[in-house]
This record gives sequence, C-alpha cells and structure tokens, in this order.
Amino acid sequence: MIQRIQTLYLFCAAIISTLGAFILPLYATTSEVFRATAGMYTFLTFGLGMSLFSGAVLLYSNRKFQLIVVRLGMLSALAAMGFIIQAILATEGAAARWGAAAPFLSIVFAYLASKGIQKDEKKVRSLDRLR
Repeated sequence: MIQRIQTLYLFCAAIISTLGAFILPLYATTSEVFRATAGMYTFLTFGLGMSLFSGAVLLYSNRKFQLIVVRLGMLSALAAMGFIIQAILATEGAAARWGAAAPFLSIVFAYLASKGIQKDEKKVRSLDRLR
C-alpha cells in the first residue's frame, strides 16, 4: 500500500487539504485574515476533499472504486477553489494568500495519483490476459 507512488500523492493531497482547511490563510483584507473556517461551504468542501483523499488510500485493493473516489475528491477541491474565488471577489479589497493555492495543489496531486492508479489497472489487465 505505502510503496505505491499514488499513495504518497494521495497523502500529499490530504495533507494539503488539511493545511488549507485549518492553518493556511485563504485571503486577507487590510484589517483581517480569513481562513477556510470563516466560510461554511469552503470549510465543508475542504473537509470533504480531505476525507475522500484519505479514504482513497485505504481502497488500494479496488482500483476502479479508488479512481472514482479520487475524482470526487478532485471535484471537491475544484468546488473549494470556486468558493475561495467567489469570497475573494465578493470582499472589498481582499487579496489572495497561500491557502488559496491549496485546492489547486490538491488537484495536481490527485491527478498524479489517478494516473498512477490507471497505470496499475492497465498493468493488472495486461497480466490477466496472459493467464
């Protein structure tokens, strides 16, 4: 399980989602710094992505379902990115911070993990043909 590279990518995506949800500031105005906990939908999408990426690590024996879960996590990170952009545009004088890049990085790592999962599935199918 751990020796597969896509597992490491999924761990990275889950950790980045966790950092984006709890630690990193998403955007700031001149007087305040906003984190994901400031908006309910942003926090929920970060939490959903975090749980989907973490859960996908445990689904290593069922690669098709693992791929679906990873893609749902990517969709959740995309929704989080949309909520962040909407919040920045709605707030007067807001500027993006490092946490605003967290969903993008999660999507990148999830994409790399999905490519690894697809490669494993292709390898297993080719071995099944040989039997």
